Amino acid sequence: MKWLATFSLTLILCLQAFTQSSSDLRIANKYAYSGQCTNAIEIYETFESKLSLQNYYTTFLKCLLEEKKYTEAISLVKKARKKYPNQIKYIFDLGLVYKKKGDKYRADKEFKKTLDNFRAGRTNDVNTIAAKFSKNGESEWLYKVYEKGQELNPNYEFGFQQASSLANLGQTEKMIDVYLDLIEKKANNLNTVKIKLQNSLGRTKSSKDNYDLLQKKLLLRVQKTNNSELTDLLVWLYIQSNEYDAAYIYTKALDKRLKEDGSRMFDLAYVAYENKAYQSAIKCYQYIINLGSENTYYKDAKISELIVAVEALVETDYSNEELLELDKNYQSVISELGETRDMVYLMKDYAKIKAFYLYDYPSAIQLLEKSIQLLDDGKLHAECKLMLGDILLITNEEWDAILLYSQVEKSFKENPIGHQAKYNRAKVSYYQGQFDWAQAQLDVLKASTTKLISNNAMKLSLFITDNLGLDTSAMAMNMFAKADLLDFQNKLDESMNLLDSMLSIFPGHSLTDDIILKKADIHIKRNEYTKAAALYEKVATDFSYDILADDALFSWADLLENKLNDKEKAMEIFERIVLDYSDSIFTTEARKRFRNLRGDKNIEL
Repeated sequence: MKWLATFSLTLILCLQAFTQSSSDLRIANKYAYSGQCTNAIEIYETFESKLSLQNYYTTFLKCLLEEKKYTEAISLVKKARKKYPNQIKYIFDLGLVYKKKGDKYRADKEFKKTLDNFRAGRTNDVNTIAAKFSKNGESEWLYKVYEKGQELNPNYEFGFQQASSLANLGQTEKMIDVYLDLIEKKANNLNTVKIKLQNSLGRTKSSKDNYDLLQKKLLLRVQKTNNSELTDLLVWLYIQSNEYDAAYIYTKALDKRLKEDGSRMFDLAYVAYENKAYQSAIKCYQYIINLGSENTYYKDAKISELIVAVEALVETDYSNEELLELDKNYQSVISELGETRDMVYLMKDYAKIKAFYLYDYPSAIQLLEKSIQLLDDGKLHAECKLMLGDILLITNEEWDAILLYSQVEKSFKENPIGHQAKYNRAKVSYYQGQFDWAQAQLDVLKASTTKLISNNAMKLSLFITDNLGLDTSAMAMNMFAKADLLDFQNKLDESMNLLDSMLSIFPGHSLTDDIILKKADIHIKRNEYTKAAALYEKVATDFSYDILADDALFSWADLLENKLNDKEKAMEIFERIVLDYSDSIFTTEARKRFRNLRGDKNIEL
């Protein structure tokens, strides 16, 4: 039994030694992680015969490098390489030590040796070494790692990693080639490549040059291979560059090649419309319409084309002849597709043209009443009621308008459309001279979640507060509200005459700047831009201390930029808003517009 006692004693001593070594390792690591490498190294050096080298190698090497003990570090790595010859990470580590030491020649030699030790099928080695090169900022070697890995493992995809490393190296052209190769290899790579390219090409100052380079390469490949995914990428690129006509050409080619029956073209039309490329959107819709009435998208394309055509027209100085041509197109489409529930959106849009552009109120009312009958309930039903209420207000049927507004408000109490109805109802009370009641409703709407309604309510409420208290008879306010209603009813001459008479009857009244701004708005409706600009300037100059000064300045600058083509003067006024009216709600937009006119690349800052 003596041998058993000896064995037991030996086992106990070994366990005690291991326990002590484990405790020492924890202490050494704690020193290493807290930056006390000198203390850590003293302990690590005692482990050679007590612990496996892998248990403390990484932190030991880290401390040796931090303390610039390069000879000891080289010795440690060589010992690990000898002990674990199949693990190529130790070859890399030797190169890292030489790099830290400043010996680039030997570092590169070891790095190359690391790559030479890659073996087919061992993709984990590639990823492990890549992570080490990446962590140590070796971008060129990182690319070489993935290049070698791809060469040895053709069935494993390292293309995205290659492209990413090329992006970091600034080798844009080569990066683009790799991404295009990825698409040609596998169609499913397309969407990922789009995201990667957008992130890579758009983050440099030369982003336009990068996109131009991508376009050039894509065109060459598309013409050579006719690859559908590359064509899709080309369309995507044209959309990024707002070149919708070019996108249309290649979308048309894809639609025919893939027999998509206009689905992709319909999507392009919507994107063009959203970015106000109206003519391009119309061209896309016309392509779908020409596919025939049996096409799935025919009806939607017919409706959408008209809606886009309206928006394109009203943003220009259109003629009455153009409006009448649009009117005929609406009649034609509604006649072809019928007055059905599905057509209500277009009928509502047509009613808007009839009422607010052609001033054919009876036809507009008839269209909206028919639309309301076709629908049971819902948001579109409410929108038709609101528009009908507006038109009835124009035709002096105020109580019928109030009834419609009230119905919508009741049905959509906590909804933005219900808030809009409440605002419209308050506006009628304001027109009628019921200022206290109107203000009570407006004060409730200040808390609306819809910013536009909230701002409009706040503005009108403040207007009533500022001007009513200074005129106990409320005569001036009643006259101004009447002129405001006449303007809404498009009775511009009557509104202008009433405003002029107010300036004579109430000289120096607090409403004077409001009257002048209202006159300017009427001149805008008449396309009398020079007259409007003079009035905006008058308010900005004579009432620079008043609350409407920044409104006048912004309207003046906008008019100069977009209608009078005086960019220099517009830029000067936008700058004036930024400098002199820093608390204005127009400041952010004014700064943006100023920088845009000045030619700044980043106008959002």
